[in-house]
Amino acid sequence: MAVRYAFFNSESMKSAKQIIVVVWLLCMSLFAYSQEISSPRVSRVKAKDSLKVSKHNPTAAMLYSIIPGGGQIYNKKYWKVPIIYGLFEVSGYFLYQYTSEMLLYKREFINRRDGNTDLLIPGLANSDDENILSLYQKSLRNMEISLAATALIYTLNFIDAMVDAHLYYFDVSDDLSLYWSPMLLPTPGGTSPSYGISVALNFK
Repeated sequence: MAVRYAFFNSESMKSAKQIIVVVWLLCMSLFAYSQEISSPRVSRVKAKDSLKVSKHNPTAAMLYSIIPGGGQIYNKKYWKVPIIYGLFEVSGYFLYQYTSEMLLYKREFINRRDGNTDLLIPGLANSDDENILSLYQKSLRNMEISLAATALIYTLNFIDAMVDAHLYYFDVSDDLSLYWSPMLLPTPGGTSPSYGISVALNFK
């Protein structure tokens, strides 16, 4: 009886999609945290400085971000560059590792199928065909996840630079204050009131 093996299955792709979502959320949390702890910049820009404002724009930040970290340097957020390259180093390492394993198991499976016994790997002699196929699929799935993580980091490199460029002259000085408090909202017909939040932005 001939047995056919498939190198892809729906369950592995489903698991890969779930892990990609987790990686996306982790990267978004990291960059949100980096935005929160970044040093504030006062935007008291006068009319005579309007030319200066026009020179610093998100489009330039996006173009500089073609080279990872370029947009962050343009925005003078130099401390973010090591974070970006650190993330690329981690994802690149796993991408290389799982790609090498995937190709190794693939060649082993093909050589077994074609009867090329002289090309078989001695270290895998105790593994049957099903085990080799399972190892291949696992490495393939991990490679796809690593590739997706690398693409997400590269995309967030653009997003982070553009957000920083948009907020480059945003006023976050001590002259601004934000207050919020709970409040009751009346409802038509005199029924029980609904609850809400009152937010006030004050300029000193």
